[in-house]
Amino acid sequence: MVVLTRGHEAVATDVIYLSPHLDDAALSCGGLIHRQAQAGTNVLVVTVFAGSPAQNVLSPFAVELHARWGHPTNAVAVRTQEDHRAMRLLGAEYLHLEYPDAIYRFDGCSFLYLSREDLLGSLHPLDAELASQIATSIVEICSTRAPSIYAPLGVGDHVDHQLVREATLTLRNAFPSIVFYEDYPYVEVPGSLTDVLGRIGVEGWKAELQSLDEECMSARIGAISAYASQMDELFQSVEIMPGRVRDYAAALSSEEGYAERYWRLSRDKKIAAGKELA
Repeated sequence: MVVLTRGHEAVATDVIYLSPHLDDAALSCGGLIHRQAQAGTNVLVVTVFAGSPAQNVLSPFAVELHARWGHPTNAVAVRTQEDHRAMRLLGAEYLHLEYPDAIYRFDGCSFLYLSREDLLGSLHPLDAELASQIATSIVEICSTRAPSIYAPLGVGDHVDHQLVREATLTLRNAFPSIVFYEDYPYVEVPGSLTDVLGRIGVEGWKAELQSLDEECMSARIGAISAYASQMDELFQSVEIMPGRVRDYAAALSSEEGYAERYWRLSRDKKIAAGKELA
């Protein structure tokens, strides 16, 4: 069990979920988070890219996204409040790190990611050391004792998801249990999961299904709906979202009901910088 301090509040946690953004853990793992919390497990969701844009300078692309989200001047503050509500619904603690979202990263002269194509592609060269910095932050958070860690596979290739995955892979030998989750809703795209599993550069993946009852599924949907600013962007509308989430979770289940799918690597695989050693 790890004991953390957030402000004046002591947080004890057995399980950490690494969420690239202020919604990813709920989107992909909300059912299991709720199930674990209800069973008495201390769950902490760490959002990595929760920082505000430097000096409130925005690219045209970020301005466009803020407008789609319905609050062009205070997006991070609004999304942070949404995350607070979602975590309360799931029964999880939360911690927000100050790394800025890819849409805000700025080298002093230009923005690193200027379009959706940029976000879902290769890392900018200036982000090359960021995975190492994130790994250091994770170690600092877990300085008392190593919890179980859940991290994104990076399905869909969003650069921030890639960075959190690579940071976690470098730490695999430092933690007794590391599990990777399928990034929803990116994983709905046919072939996207197979593609990323084949390109990460390691072998020995083993799938694990986590069954969800109606209470857990409803909690996941409720938590997702708390991110009101993201509903049109992710699902076209809030009305469409519950059906899509339920349909995908039902398709994963091997029996009647719902499931979330997770992935582990064989313990005998050696990992360095996200690559398998010879």
